[in-house]
Amino acid sequence: MTYLAAAYGVIWLALFLFVFSIFRRQTRIDAEIDALEDALERLERK
Repeated sequence: MTYLAAAYGVIWLALFLFVFSIFRRQTRIDAEIDALEDALERLERK
């Protein structure tokens, strides 16, 4: 029974780390999109 609990713990930990890494990547992508939109606006104003 302890192996089953340990397996569930490992699975939940892996799932948490996976979701956290996706969240961090999405945050970086959003920042990059904002920077690209700003650069595009500056180019359009010229």
